[in-house]
Amino acid sequence: MDTEFEVCHVRSSAGLYGAESVILGLLPALEPLGVRSTLHCLDNQYALEQALPAKAEALGIRTRRVPCRGRFDFATINALRRTIAAQPAVVLHVHDYKSALVAWLARGRRRIPIVATSHGQFSSTASLHLYHHLELSLMRRFDRVCIVADDMRDVLARAGVDAAKVRLIENGIDTARFVPGVRPISRAEFALAPDAIVFGAAMRLTEQKNPLGLIDAFARVAAEIAGAVLVVVGDGPMRAATLERAAALGISGRVRIAGSREQMERIYALFDVFVLPSLYEGLPLALLEAMSAGCSIVATRVGHVPTVLEGLPCVQVAAGDVVALADGMCSAVGQAAPALRARVVDRYSVTRMARDYASVYDDVWRSRERKVA
Repeated sequence: MDTEFEVCHVRSSAGLYGAESVILGLLPALEPLGVRSTLHCLDNQYALEQALPAKAEALGIRTRRVPCRGRFDFATINALRRTIAAQPAVVLHVHDYKSALVAWLARGRRRIPIVATSHGQFSSTASLHLYHHLELSLMRRFDRVCIVADDMRDVLARAGVDAAKVRLIENGIDTARFVPGVRPISRAEFALAPDAIVFGAAMRLTEQKNPLGLIDAFARVAAEIAGAVLVVVGDGPMRAATLERAAALGISGRVRIAGSREQMERIYALFDVFVLPSLYEGLPLALLEAMSAGCSIVATRVGHVPTVLEGLPCVQVAAGDVVALADGMCSAVGQAAPALRARVVDRYSVTRMARDYASVYDDVWRSRERKVA
């Protein structure tokens, strides 16, 4: 049955990363459940191209760009205020600190429910630390706060967010897209020999994802496995440093930094072993995608990863332990992984994620009606 309200998702985006993938998967999955949604994208003044609205429109998602010329722009608030004022019944769903602030101010005195998703706050700079505290302060005032990993509860509790408002909604992926047996992308595209053993990672090249640790571990693997090659899909500020580390270790010829790519289902099909070397995480989509695609897994015990992998035949190591990561990579070669896909299909599908969010929207809307009455 169609809901009587529309959900306005608000996101300020710097590119297409994990949170964006969650949003792009969620909105189409909500439609069959009768939840009408629109994605409101705050413009990023530093980006030459606005990747999120372009991708959303290509997927057929109802999308609106909201002008934004800086960290705090009254025109942005007013533009969103006009949009939601035109809606007779609306729930706001915010996905980052800026969208949280803009939506809170745009709502004004109207009793519009606000749902926030914490996709994982990692404060690597002083300014991000400040924004993180601002977002936590706002979350105390919101109707529901959704988290993607259970260990986020402690952060919210310390910030004074009412535990009764918090909901754990684990990320979900399209399990019909990421399946074993997909025709892999051509090995020639990455200059791979037919008999190469491919270790793969899909990540942004940032301190959090630990690309230098991955290179250090792969140098040990390369010394043990003659045909080993490392393919890293992704880009970021540490690209140059990653290539320099590979050169310093004498393994440049066996490392491919592939940049951002489409058709990830065909790239996972190329990997013999998927590696997640992160120093900290929430619930990484790339892990779920690789599991669903049938890859063997080596991952660090960070964030929600141990919960996802509990009891499964894969390798988990301590974050930052290069030797353990290298040993795990070597031991994972040839490891069968059917149980990993079964776990994702059972617990981490985009359909399950959409049902959970639909329940939250319905809950806050009914609570609002009771308050109004």
